[in-house]
Amino acid sequence: MLANLPERFRKSVFAGVATVAVLLSCAPIAQARVTKIIIDSTVDPDATLAPFGDAGPLKRLKGRAFGELDPNDEHNSIIQDIRLAPRNARGKVEYMATFQLIMPSDPTKMSGLMWHDVPNRGGRITIVPAERNVGDVGVSSGWQGDNSGATAQQGLPNNEFVVVPVARNHNGSSITGNVLGRIVNRGGPDSQPILVQNNPLPYKPATLDTAQATLTIHAHETVDGIVTEGGRVRSTDWAWAKCDATHPFPGTPDPTQICLKNGFDPTLLYQLVFTAKDPYVLGVGFAAFRDVGAFFKNQHHDDFGTRNPFAGRVNWVIGRGVSQSGNFLRAFLHLGFNQDEAWRQVYDGAWPIIAGRRAALNFRWAQPDGVLELYQAGSEGPQWWVRWEDNVRHLPKRGILDRLHRDPYLSEDHRTFRLRRSVGFEADAGMGGDGREGRHSTTGKCPSLLYFEFYPWRWPGWLQHQPPR
Repeated sequence: MLANLPERFRKSVFAGVATVAVLLSCAPIAQARVTKIIIDSTVDPDATLAPFGDAGPLKRLKGRAFGELDPNDEHNSIIQDIRLAPRNARGKVEYMATFQLIMPSDPTKMSGLMWHDVPNRGGRITIVPAERNVGDVGVSSGWQGDNSGATAQQGLPNNEFVVVPVARNHNGSSITGNVLGRIVNRGGPDSQPILVQNNPLPYKPATLDTAQATLTIHAHETVDGIVTEGGRVRSTDWAWAKCDATHPFPGTPDPTQICLKNGFDPTLLYQLVFTAKDPYVLGVGFAAFRDVGAFFKNQHHDDFGTRNPFAGRVNWVIGRGVSQSGNFLRAFLHLGFNQDEAWRQVYDGAWPIIAGRRAALNFRWAQPDGVLELYQAGSEGPQWWVRWEDNVRHLPKRGILDRLHRDPYLSEDHRTFRLRRSVGFEADAGMGGDGREGRHSTTGKCPSLLYFEFYPWRWPGWLQHQPPR
């Protein structure tokens, strides 16, 4: 397939270690659901992108995309709580996503290939010189809407995020539910935040009354879930508050901090279950990422006449994500988001790199910053590309691409390139339940597999090819 593409495109794809992952087919063109874009800044040429190559000087644009979703459309109805999200006068659910574009100053130098990079915890991505200097264009856009830490919606001008709605009960009242948080490896009198990876837990308590929450101590845990408990902390011995040695317990009320009367013991783990309110409809992030990609691929202008800087010059799009961002792409494909409301295919290829599971995004109280830790969601359901019976967890034969295979607009032929990294966490989730890779479930063809055994930027000789069985 790649042999039939123009030379410039093939050169850029194979620059460095760039390899297309899941190749799909095309669908009819219609209107995208990004309704408005705003270009907030343009640097042309951008000297930070030098030295320039065959494509000449390059420019950088930063902006925001405003979109709306039909909650009743089958491409969106899989989003958790979308029917509980506020709607505009047209009955649509709105979002806003930030983006960055990298492109030649002279649009005629564009190669026709667009890389749509998935930010990792908000980190904006600029395509590498081997791609941009041959005329490839890069899009980095927000998908994570938990408004916490690196995806906070104020104060981080160079990070990507998406503003998603908060779900409400049908009568307009706040939705509440139980949330679990954990504090580990912390000691001393200072109050501590509840972190998910390195970012604060995105949900706040419905009340600061500690009698309405449960704080327990774990003295020991095993990887298979056996816990040695160390007792429950009395509600009078801790507070939702900020404190330290100078300002001791009970401290100053703060819904983001836990203050202990006797301080934290670094040898113990502290587990908190509390009632939170106002869950974000985080699954909108999938649709926002989809629609931003579709807009820059297909549309000439938005609904207000603002021109797409790439208009008419994008022929192929590859979605790409590393680690947590690769997990997002795996979930994106699994849930069927590679097709927009207009029944168009969005990505011609998807490249999840060192991605061992799927992003924990499309459920209420999701914590998308989570990794593969024992009590974090994201490893449920199939973790491999093709249909394979999960004999370990006693689940039926399923695969990540099942939804795509059922869709007549998407190709049944694909190649998969994946990486294995999930050592010391829950599992090597890229493999089948008994350690074997499945075969293509629909065509009977086994895809060619490329295993990246280690981080490619750290280890020489890291490519190992496995031919079809």
